[in-house]
Amino acid sequence: MQAFTKVTTNHQTTIKKAIKFNGYSLFSGELLSMKIEPAEINTGINFYLHGICIPALAEYIKQTDIHTTVLSKDGVDVSTVEHLLAAIWGLNIDNLKIVLSNSVIPAKDGSAEPYVKALLKAGIIKQNAFKKVIVVNDSSIITQPEFPNRFAKFAPFPKLYINCIAPFPQPIGEHTVVFEEDSKAFSQDISWARTFLRSPLDLQDLSKWQGIRSVFRSLPEDPRQSPIITFTEKEFLTPLKKNNEPARHKLLDLIGDLALIGFHLQAKIDINEPGHKFTHLIAKKIRQSLFNN
Repeated sequence: MQAFTKVTTNHQTTIKKAIKFNGYSLFSGELLSMKIEPAEINTGINFYLHGICIPALAEYIKQTDIHTTVLSKDGVDVSTVEHLLAAIWGLNIDNLKIVLSNSVIPAKDGSAEPYVKALLKAGIIKQNAFKKVIVVNDSSIITQPEFPNRFAKFAPFPKLYINCIAPFPQPIGEHTVVFEEDSKAFSQDISWARTFLRSPLDLQDLSKWQGIRSVFRSLPEDPRQSPIITFTEKEFLTPLKKNNEPARHKLLDLIGDLALIGFHLQAKIDINEPGHKFTHLIAKKIRQSLFNN
């Protein structure tokens, strides 16, 4: 891949005032909080925990077996960053300081919508510096060898355009979701899509659900009251907002992981079977292309 950064005529942005966000850990159910503050030009998005600054950049991705994005520096980890980063990127915010009370980003329903609402309420302001973007200037493909059907094709394009094919087992099936960069499009079409959980559950045997709850301790006793999408091989236990909500959430995760390239992106991306390990690989390769060119 060949890519370069260019300065645009659009101003960098941050938020007008600091905000406090309360939520909980999807895993432990623990109540959490964070403070999101305005930041100076050219500083980017940075997490702060125990006095350590962890930049939201692909170099700091920590590989784990959990299905989320974890950043790490100097032995300090910050996990489940992708939904917040998707909200920040989707709203075209460039510079923020995020001060955490815990190593997990506080969540509400496993979507980006609560963050979008909080950031919009804080207000987004222009700063006295121009944005830089990464421009892809050739056609290329990135693959993940252990998954032969998984690929991402890149081509030059005047803004970010993503065509995402997300195949799922039943009852979801395969869906295609398209995203064309626009803050309103992200807020209206993507931000509300919740994370999902496939359960081996038989509603006649809730002991299996209790086993799941031993891992995801934020979940309620009745799976039909779960704030995140829960489904079995046969049915959805949680009503969907739209029939392709899980595919939209895959796209949300992709956008959150792409935020780790550190700049906004001008490219057309056709991606099949996105997943965190693959999108981490993509973010790292884009970052590497900047240093190699």
